[in-house]
Amino acid sequence: MRSTSSAARDTSWMDRGNEFTRFSSGSGAPGIPIAPGLRLKRLRDELNSPVFAHRPRARTRRVVAYVRTLKGGDPAPLFQVLEDEASVRGWQVGHRLHDETGPLAPQRSPRWLQARKLMHEGFADGVLVLDRSHISDNDAEYETELNFVADRHCFTALVVPEAAT
Repeated sequence: MRSTSSAARDTSWMDRGNEFTRFSSGSGAPGIPIAPGLRLKRLRDELNSPVFAHRPRARTRRVVAYVRTLKGGDPAPLFQVLEDEASVRGWQVGHRLHDETGPLAPQRSPRWLQARKLMHEGFADGVLVLDRSHISDNDAEYETELNFVADRHCFTALVVPEAAT
């Protein structure tokens, strides 16, 4: 005769598949930290996805090309790279902004504040930079700026993604 008692059944095998899924997806693998650059890239992609899901109907996307150099640094070659990248992506560079502040907090960089204002007021759909260091090397400051831009339904685009730097 067959026993119908549930106490005698071993169901531990069911969790093994779930453990593998959690481990392989990277969403809960214990003891394996995600690299900060990869985490920030994933965050930026997640924040940008709603913006890219809706395509503007009557015009191309307008971006602010933003460059930060040291005092006396020539931004021309960097702006050329940004212009080329915008062209490849089908965007129009509406503003070219340059700070000579070097590694300074974004909130203290005058042209970065101008870029924020342009996005806030709807004159730009996003910002294009060479790499994240042009916004901030500090993870918390960079994340704050990503969130600010996304809260205005704008995007942050990098030529060199965070995970590569």
